Amino acid sequence: MNALHFFKPELLWLLPLALLPLISYGVKQFSFPGLEDWPKDFLSDYLRWGVRALAMLTLICLIIAAAAPFTEGGTVTRVGEGAEIVVVLDRSGSMSENLQNNDQSVNAKPISKIEASRKVLLKFMDQRPADTFGVVAFNAAPIRVAPLSADRELAKAALQSAETNSSGFTALNRALAMGLDYFNGRPFTATRLIMLVSDGDAVIEGEDRVILKQLFKQYRAKLIWVYVHAGVEKNILNSVIAGDNEIVTNAEMEKIEMDQNVAMNRLFEALEIPYQAFEVNSEEGLQHAVAEIERATNKPTRYEYRLPRQDYAVYFYLMAMLLLGALFWLKQIEIKAWKA
Repeated sequence: MNALHFFKPELLWLLPLALLPLISYGVKQFSFPGLEDWPKDFLSDYLRWGVRALAMLTLICLIIAAAAPFTEGGTVTRVGEGAEIVVVLDRSGSMSENLQNNDQSVNAKPISKIEASRKVLLKFMDQRPADTFGVVAFNAAPIRVAPLSADRELAKAALQSAETNSSGFTALNRALAMGLDYFNGRPFTATRLIMLVSDGDAVIEGEDRVILKQLFKQYRAKLIWVYVHAGVEKNILNSVIAGDNEIVTNAEMEKIEMDQNVAMNRLFEALEIPYQAFEVNSEEGLQHAVAEIERATNKPTRYEYRLPRQDYAVYFYLMAMLLLGALFWLKQIEIKAWKA
């Protein structure tokens, strides 16, 4: 059983006031010339001490209630389903490039990286009714497009409104930090996932890496990078990647490879956080990656839920009211005058 605590324990110093009824208990007394020949009235003695006891208990209840007694609620282990997913969507100019089209029909229309990402993510949201979603869009600066909430329509509208905007610089570190900030102040009740949908080409400085590593561990979040490319770039998972399709020397290509997306992938691996990368170059590949993410986040999450504390002041106030009612009734039946 949990120990009893008091929110205002200093008020317990007033408990000696409960002894006041022993000095004067407020029952009217009558003068009489002599009671020596009267028989002993034990019932009157019991009533007299009973009234004093009621008055003492009333004062004790009022003082304890004012001190606000409570017990801590403790914690229980619960199992949560679903996930808290923050989509960090790249809207830089390179996301307007078209993906590979496996449909060889004449009427097949090319689809850009960001259009395919939106299409698949919207379908992903429809298939995950137990999840909560938030959206951060970024290019040169991150934007809080939709807060992390159960409002699915708000998150969908945020995705549909994201358009590419060429800026020459991608603020990936600030976008990830903003996405992680969505978990600030929220109880850990489900799997936490930062889903980065980007074609890379960003650099994260050393100081920012340390900050991101601390934030991921603080919020116990997992990072998944859906690397979307147009099909002409090389594979990040094999540690090579093309630059921007320019004709460059082998030495220049190696430097570009190390400085861009391969370096990003290695950086995320070096953060020592739960991390997984998916590389896609078509809408079908994007759908496959999202299906893998869905399976990975479908596991139940065990978490500690802190129970609210139990307040007992109301019970002491209720007892005091009952005792005051009894004292009031005794006062009403008290003899006001002695009739000869």
